[in-house]
Amino acid sequence: MNRTIYHGSEFIIEKPEYLKGNIHNDYGLGFYCCSNKELAKEWAAKRSGNGFVNCYSIRDDRLKILDLTTPPYNNVLYWVALLMHNRLISTDLQNNYPKELKYLEEKYLLDVSLYDVVIGYRADDSYFRFPEAFVRSEITLESLNKIFAAGDLGKQYVLISKRAFELLHFNNYEEVFETSKDNYYKRKSGADKVFTDLLNSDRYSKNVRLRDLIIDYE
Repeated sequence: MNRTIYHGSEFIIEKPEYLKGNIHNDYGLGFYCCSNKELAKEWAAKRSGNGFVNCYSIRDDRLKILDLTTPPYNNVLYWVALLMHNRLISTDLQNNYPKELKYLEEKYLLDVSLYDVVIGYRADDSYFRFPEAFVRSEITLESLNKIFAAGDLGKQYVLISKRAFELLHFNNYEEVFETSKDNYYKRKSGADKVFTDLLNSDRYSKNVRLRDLIIDYE
């Protein structure tokens, strides 16, 4: 299958470099793209209001893909485990929730190095608060699943292996302007409201929290 994907950036990137980037992104070191062009525009413009959407095609039927949005790995806990393993987490989580982090790592952490591509939801600063709150047991598993299933976070398509980079073909680019920055901050504002509403609605909820799962595990 020939898939079209987009990467939003302040730069035109005709040939992404293998093993170059930030190891602390959601799924570790890789080249982060998406299939939603409008979302890529937001990523490109979020800092300065200007940037570029780089368009690529890739034959991913030749690749081994870990898709966290479809069975058997669409359990939200696989996603949270990867985020907690790869992202730079707060000292609060490190110092006060070691059992929770250990549980996620031992039971749900997947080795993405076994795959060429990872497909999964993103967790920029607007949305990373949701899994953080889940680790603290401030929101329930049911609420986290709703956020995960709604798809508002947007899907990421991440190239991991050298083979994936070799099969990537640059098509063209499109310049991005201030309106995309406005759309990014509208999305962020929406996430802020959803987060506050969830904290309030889950305060007295009897639904399952991470601390409940750990008790059963221990």
